[in-house]
Amino acid sequence: MGTTNKRLSQNNRIKKGVIHTPIYSNESISSWLIRASFDCGTDPLTFTGFYWEKHRLWTLDLDRGLENIEPTIYDDVQALSGKIQLSEYSLFRRLYPINADETLAKGQVRWVIPRSARNRTHHIGQQYCPLCLDESPHLRNDWRLAWNFGCLKHNMMLANRCFCCGTLYQPHLLSAEKRHLNHCHQCGGKLEQGTMEMSLAEKLTLQGINQVLEKDSGICFGYKVSGKVWFDMLRYCINLLRRASDRPNHALAKFVVNLQIDVENICSPKTGLSFEQLPLGERTNLLVNAYHILGMEADSIRSAIYLCGGTQKTFMFEKYPDFWQEFMALAPAGPNRTRKRTKPQNESITAINRRWERLKRKLHLNNE
Repeated sequence: MGTTNKRLSQNNRIKKGVIHTPIYSNESISSWLIRASFDCGTDPLTFTGFYWEKHRLWTLDLDRGLENIEPTIYDDVQALSGKIQLSEYSLFRRLYPINADETLAKGQVRWVIPRSARNRTHHIGQQYCPLCLDESPHLRNDWRLAWNFGCLKHNMMLANRCFCCGTLYQPHLLSAEKRHLNHCHQCGGKLEQGTMEMSLAEKLTLQGINQVLEKDSGICFGYKVSGKVWFDMLRYCINLLRRASDRPNHALAKFVVNLQIDVENICSPKTGLSFEQLPLGERTNLLVNAYHILGMEADSIRSAIYLCGGTQKTFMFEKYPDFWQEFMALAPAGPNRTRKRTKPQNESITAINRRWERLKRKLHLNNE
């Protein structure tokens, strides 16, 4: 049997110990690559193109992990730096307890804000805290998580745009002249503070969610559950709130009202996109209300289900966690009827508005 010549499969441009850029705790993979390129006196696109010319890395989501892109890049970086193991800083490692291998899957991944990339241009800006960037200009992995809408250290909301020119923050497009990540690639200005402080409810929500991820366990309706079950219930409650806000006269809306939550104050996403693709304000509103529901006692949930007048099918709008089965079973089973769905000839006003909002998002015409 023939053998492969290892010299032909090796990257001859990789020289040992030529990069001395350190990596910070909780720093993202893309952040280190950008800073390493600046230390080499070049921009990120040229840097990655030189070492890994076969891969258009900046069209991909590098922060999730390189296992399904090109695992040998981990070895290349370790050789270039002499010690750094980038695999330890991937979102795959951080989210494995609640996402397992799904974090590396193609397409949309739960709890990770997507890049929504078109070539090298992103339709969703990188979240950041201007004060954190000013103290230490590197990107934190936590800023890529969909539930992280604020900075607990500075008690302020995150941003994803330059407050000077309104351009989405895309640090991989920075030139080598800037040298630091706390600048806008479009206007060249320094990213200044312009966001609001978090409210007490927002701060408690963010602290609670992060604590569940760290401990891999949480309290749901008074019961201690695993981190995965807790996050599955959080997502279920988020989607329940979205449906309730769209149908104020539905039994789901009555269920929410019975939990002392005003349906009118629930944010109905303008675009109708998945939770991870929603702007920061809409995600924050849904998270605060969903976290409030999970913190309620089991008796309150049971009473709200009983009083809303819905059936078990009312709560079967999506695949639900097994933990929810016990509570959902309290509602009557309801008749078994097959509905004949007919597609309307004309689109509803809501559907047209959502298409318009998605187009504005694609063209970067909104300021969210």
